[in-house]
Amino acid sequence: MNQIPGTRTTTKTTTVNGVTTVVTTVMTPGQPTRVTTTTTSTTKVPAGQKPSGSPKLPAQPLQPQPQPQGRQQTQFEPDFKRKSGFFSSLKKHVLRNDEQQQQPQQSQPQPHQPKLKTLFQKITSQQGPQQKPAPIPQQRPVPVPQQRPTPIPQQAPVPVPQQRPAPIPQQAPVPVFQQMPAPVPQQKPQPPTPSPVPVPVPVTVIHHSTDDGPVDQLAEKMRLATLNRPNVSVEHHTHSVTTQNGRIVQESDNTSYSGDIPDDAISLLKRSQPVCAPEFKGERLDVDAIDFSREDALARGCPNSETVSIDRLSHYLTSPCAGDQVSQLRTIFTWLANNISYDVPSFLAGRYGDQSAEAVLRSRKAVCEGYANLFVALAQPAGLNVEKIIGLARGVDIQVGDDRLGSPHAWNAVRVDGEYLLIDATWGAGVCDLSTRSFRKLFRPFFFLLRPSRLIYTHWPENPKQQYLEPPIDERVFRGLPAIKPEAWGLGIKPSGKHRGQIVRTNDDSIEVEVRLKRKGPNRSTGKIVARLNWKGQAVPTNVQWLREDAKYVYMIVKAWCPSAGAGELHIFGWPPGGDQTKNGPQCMCFKVVNEGSGRAARPALQQYVVKGFSFSVLEPMFAQVKKGVPQTIRVRVFDVEKGVTPALAIQSPEGGMPERMPQVEPGMFEIQKVLIGGQWKIVHMTSEYGFSFAAVFDAV
Repeated sequence: MNQIPGTRTTTKTTTVNGVTTVVTTVMTPGQPTRVTTTTTSTTKVPAGQKPSGSPKLPAQPLQPQPQPQGRQQTQFEPDFKRKSGFFSSLKKHVLRNDEQQQQPQQSQPQPHQPKLKTLFQKITSQQGPQQKPAPIPQQRPVPVPQQRPTPIPQQAPVPVPQQRPAPIPQQAPVPVFQQMPAPVPQQKPQPPTPSPVPVPVPVTVIHHSTDDGPVDQLAEKMRLATLNRPNVSVEHHTHSVTTQNGRIVQESDNTSYSGDIPDDAISLLKRSQPVCAPEFKGERLDVDAIDFSREDALARGCPNSETVSIDRLSHYLTSPCAGDQVSQLRTIFTWLANNISYDVPSFLAGRYGDQSAEAVLRSRKAVCEGYANLFVALAQPAGLNVEKIIGLARGVDIQVGDDRLGSPHAWNAVRVDGEYLLIDATWGAGVCDLSTRSFRKLFRPFFFLLRPSRLIYTHWPENPKQQYLEPPIDERVFRGLPAIKPEAWGLGIKPSGKHRGQIVRTNDDSIEVEVRLKRKGPNRSTGKIVARLNWKGQAVPTNVQWLREDAKYVYMIVKAWCPSAGAGELHIFGWPPGGDQTKNGPQCMCFKVVNEGSGRAARPALQQYVVKGFSFSVLEPMFAQVKKGVPQTIRVRVFDVEKGVTPALAIQSPEGGMPERMPQVEPGMFEIQKVLIGGQWKIVHMTSEYGFSFAAVFDAV
């Protein structure tokens, strides 16, 4: 892995009583200091005595052993000379959980360890008084490759059909497509061969848009001050060797890691800015403002006769959009999403088959590498600067709070007017259902021309330069980024406040997660959210309350109470402005909740319903049960009122009858105080003089 400019590395070696300790410190600008300690100890056992611990190793442990997968590699072959294939190039990303499951009960010899050979020479050389022991080299052992399956695209609940407002067209008009005859192979001009995407040079740095929220608040300044403190990430390696008659008969290795995962990785991510090429003019591409209806129609209407070859299909998809790189990329993306299905059976069986572009075009099935290969192949005849990226991704097989970085994945990058943007045609084609072993096609345009600062939440490239962020974030920051689903970006929903990581911890049974809703459209309205706490198979109700608002955002707080000690998951679902909340909405965020309390402080949350025409939040009471016979304040905040709707809230007693109107003490705030009798009380919205709909219920006991 290439070092970032300014990186300093120091190494210190000490030997005490036969124990050699090597401490390597790597200091990189903008990243935590990484310290690696390697401890090697040697023990001699008299002849005829069995060493304690692990059994003997084979007589010749230094001979190369067959690799379990992939090509053969000798112990003298440099680590960086790897096969360029997709899965073999990911061998250094061995996932921790699988490594623990596959590790045998007894210690076995590891092939290709130059360090063991050097130790062997050092020990045997001590038999002669005039020979000097060989120094321990710093070369690391060559990792044994392990083939990992391709991640399945994220599984999202069925989204609510929604009418998308007409996007604002760009100044440059979308070209009018004309039906063109199929090209004749003999007369078709040879397209220019595109040059590969050059390695990005951090020439121009773009400042984040206002989507990142205000940064001048006191809480933000205090948080950044805390983050500026030095951070140290430490890896501990322990290697022990036992010899008998000059032979290595026992060895053991142990690796441990220490380094806190940041609670606010979003603030650390803000330090990194998108990388741009020299030709960038300073204006970022706004994909949401472009109407791609004609490009999508062209791709969906492609006849089978135009798919006999990659060149012919590329000509059909890109020639009507000649000169418009974004439109050409869109037609390729849409065609892949509508015509290539994810090969779930092959994924589950672990046999992926031929993932070349030609094979995928014939079979119309692929895993992620096949999608990425075919995208590059279709883009090349049109001269589009598209490359394939390999790395890891947090798919449906990665749980929130998982120790693993992700599963092997492939996607694409493209340079548009000097701006590096990312495309994931696999996740844009649909979602998988492991229970039914099936793939459900679902066009997800969110994964077309994504900004690097968004895709980095789920995609971790093997080459840090392909993050297209300057400086690249480190593994510690990636682990701490919250689990934000793609639908959250489209709805303008993002975590805020102090809990902006994957894990929320508490020791008093209660949790609070702040969420920010962005105002959109001419009415400056926001989306809607609900939350559910899944706790050991039980769905626990939560309370979503209005917190504050400004000209750009509405801030909500999700409150939940854990019924016992242990861990669970908090899921937040969202709807667009005016969306039907009576139907299931897409999942937007997920947090792992860890409670160290006993659960005795948990109380059931107030139950709220959906009211059409506006959003509301019951500020008091918060719980489903309150005391009777004492004064109780009932306070409700109303916001995002649709045009032509006048909220009219009232309270209905357990005795029934006409509800009592709640006065509006200030704009959007309704409040009343009553001494409650025992029974169920209802907060309602008066739809007419005598008609009403339920908003919330609670019991006075």
